[in-house]
Amino acid sequence: MIPLPTLPAPGEGSEPQLLEEIRRRILRDGPLNFAEFMQLALYHPQWGYYSRAEDPIGRSQDSDFYTAPARHPAFGVLLGREVAQCLERIGGGEKEWVEFGPGGGHLAASVAMELRRRGLGPSHGVRGTLIEANPHRRAMQEDRLRSQGILDGVRWLTPQEWSDSGAGLRGCVIANEVLDALPVHRLVYRGGDFSEIRIGWQEGPVEILEPVAGEPLLSHVKAAYPAPREGQEFEVGMEALRWVRRLAGRLERGYAILMDYGYLSSEIESPRHHRGTLLAYYRHAVTERYLDRIGRQDLTAHVNFTSILEVARRCGMQARGPLPQGRFLLALGALDWFASSAEDGSFAAQLNRKAVQDLFLPSGMGESHQAVVLATTGCDLDLTGLEPVERWDRRMADAEVEARAGGS
Repeated sequence: MIPLPTLPAPGEGSEPQLLEEIRRRILRDGPLNFAEFMQLALYHPQWGYYSRAEDPIGRSQDSDFYTAPARHPAFGVLLGREVAQCLERIGGGEKEWVEFGPGGGHLAASVAMELRRRGLGPSHGVRGTLIEANPHRRAMQEDRLRSQGILDGVRWLTPQEWSDSGAGLRGCVIANEVLDALPVHRLVYRGGDFSEIRIGWQEGPVEILEPVAGEPLLSHVKAAYPAPREGQEFEVGMEALRWVRRLAGRLERGYAILMDYGYLSSEIESPRHHRGTLLAYYRHAVTERYLDRIGRQDLTAHVNFTSILEVARRCGMQARGPLPQGRFLLALGALDWFASSAEDGSFAAQLNRKAVQDLFLPSGMGESHQAVVLATTGCDLDLTGLEPVERWDRRMADAEVEARAGGS
């Protein structure tokens, strides 16, 4: 007889001190809702995944995932073009660009360089703010910006300091793969009603079902998903909605560019997402074993863009999107990166082109990641990245005519 494989014990490979903290909380206060568990697993100030000294972003086998800014600087430069346009649309006076979740600093460096190239640096009344809680990552970001000579005019705030400051913002907020990592509740539809998936303790962390706690959560999921199927699981990102409300309350005049992977409610409710969208990432492997490697693996759920757009509009903001990241970047000139290297057949040049292509082709991040742009009332949303395809050729032709006229 072939022996059956032994399943890992619940919580195996976890940060031991974090696992013990979760055990104590459950035994003291009862089962945690999944948002509480996810908050601890990712953001515990000492042992959470995003509080570690190690950088999880990269393509090496010691990393867990990679992001568009780390894949190629073209992403940050192209996004910098849109940020520059947004800042110019705001009008005169001091302005600020803000990045949430700056990771290794790749995006901040590219955006800062592009803004300075366009005359929108600190000497012109434009400063940058990076929202970062992890001191190890902040040091990494500082080193990156210092090495490129663009550290001046940039400051750092923790998320709590950002919330507490309360000052009105005139500028542009960037959030690349931020909303997908915010804690979510998990619900399942069984027997004609929703139940909440919570985390209990039985010789280790386990999933248990309990009645949904709190009318706002139940009302939201019923409104967002009016036709659930028996056994279907859903993630509900109440923290992402609170994030948008806080943003709307701080943005006095300006824009927010959200780049993330996610769907509209109609797609999330489709049969292909019967088990929900929550995933765990560890060493570039994807699993649904959410209770393993607590504090040592990433947890992420696709963003419900329908809910994000609805709450933004209720807060008085204009909204466009979601539209595929590939289309957004192509509208901003992604193909410019191929003009100077088209005839270079070296291996390094091929790798460089492949990295740029990964940003906008459907086989890379072009379709899986989406762009949403929010704006305060009175700010023009006729932005380059949002232009329909039929306007691209005309814009490129006008630019070519202008370039020829300038050279004659």
